[in-house]
Amino acid sequence: MANRVALSCLVATLAFWAYTRTLLPGVDPGDTGGFQAAVLWPQVSARQAYPLYYNLARPFVLATAPLDPARALNLFSALWAAAAVGLLVFVCAAVSRSLAAGAIAGCLLAFSYTFWTQAIIAEVYTLHLALIALCCVLLYAYAARPTFLPLTVFFVVYAIAFGNHFSMILLIVPFAVFLLQSTPVPASLFRPPVLLIALAAAVVGALQYTPNFLSVASAFDAPEGWSDRAAGFWFDTTKQDWRDTMVFGIQASQASDRLAMWWFDARQQFGAAGLALAVAGIVGLWWTSRRWAVLVVSALAINTAFALTYNVGDSHVFFLPGHFMTAFLAGAAVAWIAGARAMTAPARVLLVLVAALYIGWRGWSSWPAVDRHTDRRAEQLIGRLSFGINERDALLVSAMNWQLENVLLYSQRHLHPDLAWVRLGDVMAHWPFLVEDNHRIGRDLVLTPQAAADVVAAYGPAYAVIPDPALPVRTLEQAADAVPRGMPYVLSVLTPPREEHLDPQALATALGALTGGEASPAAGAAFELFAGVAGERAQVHRVSNRPFTDRFQILEESITVRLDSWLPFDTFRRAGFGHVLRGREHVMIIERGVNLVWFGRDGSPSQPFYWASLYAAQPRFRLPATTLQLARFGLLRPGR
Repeated sequence: MANRVALSCLVATLAFWAYTRTLLPGVDPGDTGGFQAAVLWPQVSARQAYPLYYNLARPFVLATAPLDPARALNLFSALWAAAAVGLLVFVCAAVSRSLAAGAIAGCLLAFSYTFWTQAIIAEVYTLHLALIALCCVLLYAYAARPTFLPLTVFFVVYAIAFGNHFSMILLIVPFAVFLLQSTPVPASLFRPPVLLIALAAAVVGALQYTPNFLSVASAFDAPEGWSDRAAGFWFDTTKQDWRDTMVFGIQASQASDRLAMWWFDARQQFGAAGLALAVAGIVGLWWTSRRWAVLVVSALAINTAFALTYNVGDSHVFFLPGHFMTAFLAGAAVAWIAGARAMTAPARVLLVLVAALYIGWRGWSSWPAVDRHTDRRAEQLIGRLSFGINERDALLVSAMNWQLENVLLYSQRHLHPDLAWVRLGDVMAHWPFLVEDNHRIGRDLVLTPQAAADVVAAYGPAYAVIPDPALPVRTLEQAADAVPRGMPYVLSVLTPPREEHLDPQALATALGALTGGEASPAAGAAFELFAGVAGERAQVHRVSNRPFTDRFQILEESITVRLDSWLPFDTFRRAGFGHVLRGREHVMIIERGVNLVWFGRDGSPSQPFYWASLYAAQPRFRLPATTLQLARFGLLRPGR
């Protein structure tokens, strides 16, 4: 027991060290930015349906007060990731009776690609896996001594875990079957005291959502009846409006492509050798502990089936519980193979050493791609958009991608509290009054591009919406022209987000500047890569609809381009869709749209340039408050 605990702490510490070295330093788009903005905010909503996550994260963030909330919440994920790894080491070592098996399982999960990317940002998935691992430890304790106390603790932990992620429901069958197999008299599980404890645990788990329910019940537009309020709470908390179209939302015609995506994802995490170990682990676990084989394999199958048929843009993260079970099986395989009678002591040592070296090599290979310790793109993008705006002089009116809007929300709450900002959708119904009130106190209205387009579409020439010259934006053609002739560059093109428009003529012009007119973009490709020396014919040109890794040499630069996503199913990925590496240096995170990076004469890489992308710089538009300001912008002459 003591050895297992010590080993678990050792492996968890190693994982935590790796996560802190690669940790995202600040805010990120998407749900991550939403979590970071909401963690210290006193108000809750029904759709903020992660009460356990917030209840654990809030005191942690407050305790790390010198850190900004975004970085603290990223660190919170790293902590739970390490906990999940340590608990996996413990339970796998206990079940297989092999410390080496536990270490292999833990390290295999710790340095798997998707889990690592979630361990360094604010997300719920590392806590989710830690809770799954804790449930497994409690089930092991119950199986060793099937008494009332460990069963009660398991019920409570499992019920409370629903406050972090509803997908815990997918484990109810594997866990129930394990309890039935581990109870000397299975019928005793249905005695009134046991059922009462299970019901009480469920009530405790449900009570976590009380603030969310009260936010619906106390809203100014709350339904009159309590049944209608409960229905509204359930609708928002479960996000029923969009989950109804996503659960089992994959068409039969997409089945083969989804299976190919799953196979790519599995190999991305563990490689062919790791998956082979996991397959061997099914056999080995069946021979050594059938009830654990049933639990692990059924949990893996159910979770994989759900993730395969879940029509959501980041389905890769829903495979994570399956990755946990796969790593468990791989560890169990090491114990089973090493325990074979034909295995000599040196052969056992060699087996464990080879497995450890394999995991070390995979971790070493993944490190530069997952490393985000210098990534401040989201903060810089919103900082640029809101530059020079404060509540005294201007009001920012936005209509933008929800992922970036979460970054803007965090920025206003924690980085720039003097920023005055509203969403256009919240004020469009009384837009003329908003304009009049702000102009009366001398405040400009500053609009994002989509907000400006919506205002012009609704009101035509009634408002003088003008480009803001204080925030010029480079075009793709200008960026390509700026690449020094004779210097290496890498340009990649991915299917852009649906909110963005990729102008094929602008792309062709930019490619002509980079390649001396020798290259043109392919039509309809999910991913396209150009690389070479600016002003000369492209040395590398690859078109693909599937992930790949290319390594090549441009002058003295050793470049690796990794496409780590599956298009078109992946519509957003927290770690980017791919990466450009120079040696082991992370040069650029590839996003949907156009991505360009080049190297200067001193060998240093440029700042990544994004176009038709989530990270593309946006222009601003203004409704100036006074005629003097109109004159300054060239719309009126002084004195008119």
